[in-house]
Amino acid sequence: MSRSKDRALKAAKEARGGGAFLPLRLDVLKSQALAKLSPYACKLLLDLASQWRMGNNGDASAAFEKVLRQRGWKSKATLQKSINELLESGLIIKTRQGSLHQCSLFGLGWLAIDECGGKLEMRATTRPINNWLDPIQPKIKAPSTARVPKLVKNTDLGTPRVLDG
Repeated sequence: MSRSKDRALKAAKEARGGGAFLPLRLDVLKSQALAKLSPYACKLLLDLASQWRMGNNGDASAAFEKVLRQRGWKSKATLQKSINELLESGLIIKTRQGSLHQCSLFGLGWLAIDECGGKLEMRATTRPINNWLDPIQPKIKAPSTARVPKLVKNTDLGTPRVLDG
């Protein structure tokens, strides 16, 4: 790398305070997927994103006891609801399903998934998956109330009649 690039990188690092940073793009911040999240889901997104480092997207853990209790989480039920909400929004992607002695792993949906040392159940990607741009809509359930019959005009008599179905 040239000396001018080295100086520019050092100046940029000093300007942001020298610590690690999170690549959270403005289009993600302004998205409807983020705007519709509950406060708990927003907190979980930041907790998962705080585990991000260059080259490890897909390796974020939502383990309650080992990771998130220290971050202030108190309820496993609230955590699970927040995980489901983030998965439905497309802002996170499950990269490994947890099992008895392994936790589930997640990646940030606006970044490409990295290799992560072969511990993921999905392949690394070269581009972001971006499911948050068009999140999966929840299935619409059938109404629980009975249908109201439709009124149809009987052309023979000029009076309305009720049709079943």
